Amino acid sequence: MKKIILAATAFLFLAAGISAQTHTVFIHGKSGSNHNGTGTTDVNNYWGSSKNTVSGSKYFVGYNGTTDPRTYGSARAQTNITTVLTQRCKGTQSCKIVCHSAGCYAIEYWLSNLGSTAASKGFKITKVTALAAASGGSELASALNGITFGFAGNAMDKALIVSTARSSFNHNNTGGVRIDHVPGYKGMFGASAILPGEDDYAVAYHSACGYNRTGGLSKCQGSLTQSEGIWPFRKSVTYKQYSGHYRAPSIGSAGLYQNHSEVKTSGWR
Repeated sequence: MKKIILAATAFLFLAAGISAQTHTVFIHGKSGSNHNGTGTTDVNNYWGSSKNTVSGSKYFVGYNGTTDPRTYGSARAQTNITTVLTQRCKGTQSCKIVCHSAGCYAIEYWLSNLGSTAASKGFKITKVTALAAASGGSELASALNGITFGFAGNAMDKALIVSTARSSFNHNNTGGVRIDHVPGYKGMFGASAILPGEDDYAVAYHSACGYNRTGGLSKCQGSLTQSEGIWPFRKSVTYKQYSGHYRAPSIGSAGLYQNHSEVKTSGWR
């Protein structure tokens, strides 16, 4: 009888292991295209070949890349995030999320507004790998808005204004999910003159690393203190990553020599 019980237990354990699935969920950023979809197809190929650097089953949260990433509705980020994560990250299924740029803005907003932790809501999310996160906004969007007196730019551009992105939600509330940041510092003439500190030509480190305040930063780490201002009025300023935000363990504090698009290849981290 004891052998029968042990055999049955082993069978049940094996069956559970076979049925359990772990997926990678991709969430894209700003785009001039409509990538609307909630399945296994990378609609309009936002991720290109970079999605192949991640093994296993993959699902794609696609939406209209010109819309505000905080909004719900047809072809909107919040609605499609809810659909995919409810279908693929509960029960015997778990997920790792890979986001890029404004896609990180979208998932961080979603997590902060769950009303509790992701786990207590039944979601099994192992972590978020945030590639060139635009959750703290971009000075490029702020500059566009300023020089055109608010008349230029689509809904996505307006959502990415630094003051808007930083005040939109509680960045310290990640729903109990770890967010690992992967920043790039391969800038570009022109854009880098507007973006403070190191940047990937679209977002600066204060956003790409999840820091709690804006500034010109060259390192991605938990806390950073630097001297700022004009002599003799210089002072020490300390920057800290929001709670639940970290640098991806596989990269150094200097980040990666990649631009905003090239960082997409690091979803495996």
